[in-house]
Amino acid sequence: MSARTVLFLQHVEVEKPGLILDALQGSGLDVEIRNLIATPGATTDDLPPVSDLAGLVVMGGPMNADALADHPALKVERDLLADALRYGVPTLGVCLGAQLLARAQGLTVRTGAELGRTSEIGWAPLRDVDRDDPVVGPLADAPAVLHWHGDRIVPAPGTRVLARTETTECQAFRAGPAAWGLQFHLEVTPDLQDAWLAEPAFATEAADALGPDAVDALRAAAHAAAPTLRPLAEQSLAHLRRLFEARADL
Repeated sequence: MSARTVLFLQHVEVEKPGLILDALQGSGLDVEIRNLIATPGATTDDLPPVSDLAGLVVMGGPMNADALADHPALKVERDLLADALRYGVPTLGVCLGAQLLARAQGLTVRTGAELGRTSEIGWAPLRDVDRDDPVVGPLADAPAVLHWHGDRIVPAPGTRVLARTETTECQAFRAGPAAWGLQFHLEVTPDLQDAWLAEPAFATEAADALGPDAVDALRAAAHAAAPTLRPLAEQSLAHLRRLFEARADL
């Protein structure tokens, strides 16, 4: 694996990198996609040294970030994220990935039940967006992004929170000069969401949160948001691409 590699860690086959991967097309970067959850007995030896990476992206999944007994690979991922922060590797965590990044920083992740909150599922705008941030700032003008999570990151006093919503106080945060955690799903396009909703577990979870018309409502909201959201998302992800390219000397 070359120093030009961006490593993607997935936890569920259907939760693909989507727009994040699209943003790297034509960059000259190599992409490696791994699923450690599906690799029994996975250890750090199954991964390249983080110092050799151009970038690291950790995707979402239904697991709790602290479910290390059920999913030992999550400990491997948390250690990898901690090393990425130590070496200054450009890093993005999405949903579960953001929660693992938070835990690697020593932050707490709590379940919705612990906080007395229901799952946050659906398309809605971000609030109190830090417009000065090069990744999250462009999304201040997005009509909506996709939220799909139950657990929440609990920011510490020094955490640089970049956005929130009514029921989630930390929708995005900065973890050092080149690392971001996004609780929402910037990667999702209408087509990728359709793939999620074709999975019974996703459709059931959506119906439990939004009612029997959940699938139709989510599809309509995705198509309504996409024309404005996509160019803003591409602007956000272009900054990450530039960081990856700079580390790879491209």
